[in-house]
Amino acid sequence: MSETDISADAEAKDDDSQVEADGACKSQAQIEGERSWRSLLALDADLFQQKKVRLLTPEARVLIHLKLDGSMPVTEAMKLAGVSYRGFYAVLERLKQAGLVGQVKDKQDQRVRNLRLEPSMPIPPDHL
Repeated sequence: MSETDISADAEAKDDDSQVEADGACKSQAQIEGERSWRSLLALDADLFQQKKVRLLTPEARVLIHLKLDGSMPVTEAMKLAGVSYRGFYAVLERLKQAGLVGQVKDKQDQRVRNLRLEPSMPIPPDHL
């Protein structure tokens, strides 16, 4: 996934839908918060593509995507982090040591590991 794809993906998910996949309704504040986070991700990706400058750390990019999109495969998170394979595992280890993310086996493919926010994630849904 290229930086342009990441930016386009962030913008594509920036809609006014108020119903989540599980049927729960989002408040206007949550929708606005998500829009702000997606705009920040898009700005980070655009600046990197144009100027090779990052606003967000790899950890921040992974955490924001997990908060907005739920779990994701480790390989996708590595691309979103924008670091090397070796560098990503250092990022992942820091996030795990801090108790922010966990790894779970994919239900369809046991070889795949998905990242998810730990239930103790310090950003409650209404502060997105």
